[in-house]
Parts: sequence; C-alpha cells; structure tokens
Amino acid sequence: MTETLTLDCVQAAAKRIASHILRTPILTRTHGEAELLLKPESLQLTGAFKLRGAFSLMTTLPVGTPGVVAHSSGNHAQAVACAASVLGLRAVIVMPSDAPELKRQRTEAWGAEVVVVGPDSDERATRAKELEASEGLIPVPPYDHPLVAAGQGTAALELLEDAGTLDCFYAPVSGGGLMAGCATVLHALQPNIEIVGVEPLDGDDTARSLAAGERIAVPPPRTIADGLRVRRPGEFTFEVIRQHVKRIELVTDEELRTSMRWALDELRLVLEPSGAASLAVALREGRGRCGVLLSGGNVDPGLLAKVAGET
Repeated sequence: MTETLTLDCVQAAAKRIASHILRTPILTRTHGEAELLLKPESLQLTGAFKLRGAFSLMTTLPVGTPGVVAHSSGNHAQAVACAASVLGLRAVIVMPSDAPELKRQRTEAWGAEVVVVGPDSDERATRAKELEASEGLIPVPPYDHPLVAAGQGTAALELLEDAGTLDCFYAPVSGGGLMAGCATVLHALQPNIEIVGVEPLDGDDTARSLAAGERIAVPPPRTIADGLRVRRPGEFTFEVIRQHVKRIELVTDEELRTSMRWALDELRLVLEPSGAASLAVALREGRGRCGVLLSGGNVDPGLLAKVAGET
C-alpha cells in the first residue's frame, strides 16, 4: 500500500463511497461562548463513522477477492460486515469477549462470521493475522491504513463544505484513523484551525505518545468507552497525527455519561460513550465556531437507560 495520506486521497475516497454512506447533517447549538457545529456519525447505517473507512478500502479490492478479515470491538466490525454484504464478500470478524452484545449481534446480522477472543486489543489483532494467513483473507484494518484513514477523513471534508470556517475541531482518538484522516483535510483546507483530540482518562496512549515523541503502549484501558480502548496508536496514523495535532484532552467516564445525557436532552440523539467524548470536551472548553465529530451511537441499552435516568 502507498504510505501517504493527502487531501487528494480523501477526495478520491469521497467519490468512491458516496453511494454507500450517508452525508450526515450538521446540528447547530450554542453553548456558553461556543457555536457547536455537530456532525452526528451515529446516524450512519451501522451507527458510526467506521462505515466510511470500510467502504474506502473495500471498494478498491479486485474482483475475485476471497473475503475479508477484521478485528474490532464493534463499530468497525459492523462496518466491515455491512460493506461485505453490499459488495458480495465473505467477512470474518474477530471481536473481544467484552464487546457490547448489541454490537456483536448487529455484526452477525449483516452475515459476518464472528470469532470471539479475550478482551485485549493485541489478542484480537493477532488472531486476525492468523486467519488472514490460514484462509487467504484480505485484512481490513480498523485504523492503521491510508485507505481507511482517507475514508474516515471524508467526514471532515463534508463538515467544512457544510459548516464553513471553523475555529477548532474536536474528535475522539483511538487507533487514530479518524483523526489522521480528518486532520489531513482540516490542515489542508483551513491551516489555522485548532485540532483537538480526545481520549478517555484511562486510555491516554496518544497523549503519552505525543509527549514522548514515539508510540507508547498503555495497560488495557478500563473505560466505558469501548471504542477507545486501543492500547497504542497505529504506526501509520501516529505519524500523521503528530504532524497536525498539538493537543489531546482527556475525559472521565463521568464526563462521558454527562455528555451522552446532554445529547439526549438537547439533540434527541443517542450517543455511545466513545461518540460522546468529543462533545464532552467541547462542552467543557469550547469557544468560537467548534466542529464536533460525534463518532457513534451503538450504546448498550442498559447503559443508555442508566444515563437517561440520571439527574
């Protein structure tokens, strides 16, 4: 694969995936000194932005591809399963044992074969590599691939086209595909924008890595944000992020629940903890015109009921 990520790459991905994804709307709210321009990727068919990256890579696969393999705690799993169903491909997905049951059920509903391993992200990556070798499947990485990151960056491309000039941009950071793609677009089109990544307090691998100047692994995170439990940034995505992102903010599980509840009350929008991370920081500190990427809404019903009932 070509180890580059440019605005042209993202624009090309936007053309490839246009017929397969929803161009999500911009929801506007005023909060304190901020005008929040919220992009709800939770409205995608599979409930998260991951559909963009899956289609970006999988629409480039040659005819006769035997199938694909991916590893994910849920949102990437559903995206790959959905794309495989649409494109007529076999999909094998390696998922952790602690993935929300709803995400596993929806992955299987798209026709994917699910292989369950332990909770650690390294373990599922290893198992996916084994399946790739033994069954000749094509890997669809959750984040560490230029085509995947280019697909995720189409969300920022749409945001700027629809919202215009922004002062700052907030998005969650896990393996880094979303932020790498979005930051590439943002700095190319609006070089003075402040780009802020958001991680859970117990899952701050990118913050530590940027401070150290190299990729740092953290112990398995224990945050409720299951989509942000990656232990280290991607090799490719980290190099992109360190070029464009100067600040990472951390959020607690309590802040995640609070922002989920705010989205329910103010937007009538269901967000999962990972999807509410960027909102939590925007509510905490946002000033000026703030683009906020709401990454997903596949929340466990029990957690949602608890959050909705909190006062």
